[in-house]
Amino acid sequence: MKGIKKQNLVEVKSLPNPPPAVKLAIEGISTLLGERDLDWKSLRSVIMRENFISTILNFNTEDVS
Repeated sequence: MKGIKKQNLVEVKSLPNPPPAVKLAIEGISTLLGERDLDWKSLRSVIMRENFISTILNFNTEDVS
C-alpha cells in the first residue's frame, strides 16, 4: 500500500467495470474497514476518501477475528 498514490486510486475509480481481481481486492479491503455496501458505486466512494491510504496503512490486523 505504501507505493499506491492517490492518482492510482483515481484511475481505478474511473473504471466503469473494473477487472474482477481489482473489484475483489477492494471489496475485501472495504469489508475489513467495516463497509457494508459493496456495489461498485459505493466502493468507488470508499477508495476516494481522503484518508483511505492512511487508514489501510494504520490498520490493526490484530483486531480481525
